[in-house]
Amino acid sequence: MPDERIEKTAIAVFAAQTNWADFNPSEEQIRDLWDGQMDAIHDSFRRLAKAALDSQEDQPADLDWENVEPKVLDSRMVKAVTVDGTIVRGRTVAVHGSLDQLIVEGILQPLLMRLPGEHWRLASGWKSLVFYNKTKEQ
Repeated sequence: MPDERIEKTAIAVFAAQTNWADFNPSEEQIRDLWDGQMDAIHDSFRRLAKAALDSQEDQPADLDWENVEPKVLDSRMVKAVTVDGTIVRGRTVAVHGSLDQLIVEGILQPLLMRLPGEHWRLASGWKSLVFYNKTKEQ
């Protein structure tokens, strides 16, 4: 049995996408029609519901990224915007060296940079950055 939140959300999405004879179907009508559907239909709506719920749980982190150590920023989900408006979403990778850098997986252009003892700053070409609570392990 799927998570109760996923099931409730799946039924709500199913009800919203169904053309009903009555403008406002009762919960009993919705449940009867839901129960009569094939497992494949249930599964498709549960996948939609899970994706919707997961997206709501991925809230921006309250993170003062300018002053943290690279290990705190490594493997974090981010949304970054370039100066030309391109939105990039992905996981971060910390690159250590004489100049610490943070990149997004698959993108070689540094996102954040800092000299030893300095604060992190956005690298050239980036306009904004938001870290999310989810990490690679989650």
